[in-house]
Amino acid sequence: MNHWLHGMFTALVTPFEGGRVDHASLERLVAWQIAQGTDGLVVCSAAGEFPTLTPEERRDVLATVRRAAGRHFPVVAACGTNATAATLAEIALAERVGASAILLRMPYYSRPTQAGLIAHAAAAAQATTLEIVLDNDPDRCGVELSCETLEQLSGHANIVGILERRGDLSRCDRIARVRDRRFMRLTGAADAIPSYFLAGGCGAVTAVGNLVPHWLFRLGSAMRSELYGQAQMLQRRLAPVNAALVREPEPVLIKQALSLLHPGVRPDCRLPLTPAGEDAARLMEEVIEDFPRPPLAAASGHRQAVGARA
Repeated sequence: MNHWLHGMFTALVTPFEGGRVDHASLERLVAWQIAQGTDGLVVCSAAGEFPTLTPEERRDVLATVRRAAGRHFPVVAACGTNATAATLAEIALAERVGASAILLRMPYYSRPTQAGLIAHAAAAAQATTLEIVLDNDPDRCGVELSCETLEQLSGHANIVGILERRGDLSRCDRIARVRDRRFMRLTGAADAIPSYFLAGGCGAVTAVGNLVPHWLFRLGSAMRSELYGQAQMLQRRLAPVNAALVREPEPVLIKQALSLLHPGVRPDCRLPLTPAGEDAARLMEEVIEDFPRPPLAAASGHRQAVGARA
């Protein structure tokens, strides 16, 4: 089965200027992502600084991305707070604005039991007709969806997959055993993409896709075509930037690099994120020194620019 959620998705940043969302830069970044071959965009994730966005800003960011991407391009809305009622309101708004699917965050800080996670995910599934990918991020949320919990959620047909933030290959196999191989497994570990594909994964959601969507498109294509030597080469090219990015909280260095690669896009983050330290910033500049600096495409409305992939 080749589902539309199979592929390499970029966890899109939210550009700011003067403390406000920079919608013009956001539109240009969306057009460039599509021209470079990304399979889809994830909006208002951690890379998009969702905790610092108001509900109105999240709505407007999603609306801008949907408008710039066109009606049919995959745009996934990351939704979820540590209150299930507020999460359901976010999902309803995302559906009205035109999200293609929901990436459902688990409740953070409150550390619910597995029973609480089941109730949270079930409530979300019952509240929308959109397909849902569960976001398993124990480092940020303090809790992990167990494989048994995934099995108990199997009665909800629109819960179609899981994003595993860690590149745990043995867990990837265990998930397939308790569900079935049609239950999609994506990874958020950009340093483990080829291995995760070989373990049964079908794609990735990464912040590094903001910088090199074309490399990631080629990496995913190589793995699907069993061109493992080419995939290994591309993964090695990604290694220095992946290593540099962990020196600051996401998306501080992503934004700094974007500001150098794409004139007009500012590196601004919202507090409590602060500008990159001098050493980390210098390293990032060195890492991206040879990255292509194409002019940003005009907002295209859809994927007609995909010919630029080659």
